[in-house]
Amino acid sequence: MDNGHNNVAAVGTTYSNQFYTTNFKSSYRLGDNHEQVAILKANLREYRSKTPSYLWTGTPSLENNTSTIFDSATEENLKVFQKREGLTADGIYGAGSRNAMHAVIGVSPKGWVRVFRSTSAYINYNDTSTGLSSDSKYMLDHSWVTSTTRDTLYDLGYSFYQKTNKKIEVNDCSLIDGADTPEHQTHMNGKIIDIRNAPMTTTEEKTFLEVAVAHSNVQKVIFKTNHGVSSSKIVVDTSGVHDDHFHVETYN
Repeated sequence: MDNGHNNVAAVGTTYSNQFYTTNFKSSYRLGDNHEQVAILKANLREYRSKTPSYLWTGTPSLENNTSTIFDSATEENLKVFQKREGLTADGIYGAGSRNAMHAVIGVSPKGWVRVFRSTSAYINYNDTSTGLSSDSKYMLDHSWVTSTTRDTLYDLGYSFYQKTNKKIEVNDCSLIDGADTPEHQTHMNGKIIDIRNAPMTTTEEKTFLEVAVAHSNVQKVIFKTNHGVSSSKIVVDTSGVHDDHFHVETYN
């Protein structure tokens, strides 16, 4: 599988389906008949095999259940998954459940890792209710980076938190398989991170720039202003494209 999902059941919208020439649904629920439902069942079987058996007491088995029909057994298994992963246990598979499934069993053919949903240093905005609702046009999971870049992200977030007592919010990185994306002209190498500046004051924006350029693995930061921070790593973009986020590129 490709188009930003790899081994995990895919979701899509009219816009993403047009871009990738696919037929994914934005969500799957009881009674649906779709090829992605069979993949969802396989995902749930794998997840179930990796978790304690007592969690599944009374939940129907999905062994040998390989049809494309979203049946009651699929719904019940999905509800257990959703509850365990901190989602609304409504038995409907959408972008939030896809992101959570990516986080626990997603495999990147590039060898990349997924940005954590939340740490002591940062929040993955893609996994918040606000982030999910704001990404209704394409519903893609731009949360994948190289392992070194994820370590760098944590370093940046931790340093920023130490100085401001505030976590940074991570927006778009790359797709799980490095596929082209209709939302970005770049972001295909696992070494690009967008950091939202919406929650930041002007002073905090400057602090983040200082933290970023001080890190040895940060190659470039594109933002609307340098706030007086002098560094060859900072590229000032007055086009408006980077008014709402820092575009951070790493070496590794």
